[in-house]
Amino acid sequence: MPTWDAQVALVPTEHGDWWMAWRDGGVVAVARSRREVGHRARAAGAARLVPGEAPRVPAHPDWSLLPGGFRGRALRACHAIRRGEVITYAELARRAGSPGAARAAGSAMATNPLPVVIPCHRVVRSDGGLGGYSAGGAVAKRCMLRTEGALPPGA
Repeated sequence: MPTWDAQVALVPTEHGDWWMAWRDGGVVAVARSRREVGHRARAAGAARLVPGEAPRVPAHPDWSLLPGGFRGRALRACHAIRRGEVITYAELARRAGSPGAARAAGSAMATNPLPVVIPCHRVVRSDGGLGGYSAGGAVAKRCMLRTEGALPPGA
């Protein structure tokens, strides 16, 4: 049974405005709409949503609510990718401790519950293609990387 409240606010980022929900442990939900972030926060266990202030949003996920195993390690490794840095799914798999698990790394990024906070847009294919992006497709991914000055050559 949910026992915690999540604060929620529309947060301006360099990649546009995103609705975010958070608690003391970190960000618990991210979405483009207020309704969707509320749905995701409740699915994560929030009892209710209370208005918050955008400047108070933590810069880190609430890791206690994210999966363990390889998927969790891939999300943590992705969170560590710095602005302006782009890596491949194969490199992400290596950083997550499972060289050769590039496809699994791609699956982990495709189901990233906290886009922007966990910057999966910074992970691209080894062949130079951008790959997908669950929060807006390749067009959004290209735009985000261009904004960060990190668009790979030929992408």
